[in-house]
Amino acid sequence: MKDGLKAHRMSCGSFSANQFRLFLHAAAYVILLEAKQKLFARNELLRNATIITFGKRILLHTARITELKTKIKIEFQRDNPMKAEILQALTAA
Repeated sequence: MKDGLKAHRMSCGSFSANQFRLFLHAAAYVILLEAKQKLFARNELLRNATIITFGKRILLHTARITELKTKIKIEFQRDNPMKAEILQALTAA
């Protein structure tokens, strides 16, 4: 969690804020782990990948996430090298 999700950042002076931030990082880790194990169980490249590798190959190269004033915009990239594997995993789910 520390390296893959940057869970070591506790930049607030409040204990409860840092505890909540750590809770969110733990929830993100569980979601990524479940997605890796269930959606990409048949994929040879990602079956034994770490969370860091999974995050880089799937999440960072799949979509561009932009935070706007009133919404969060998610744009899927057309030239993704893992496009076939992602489509296969999402249609099988």
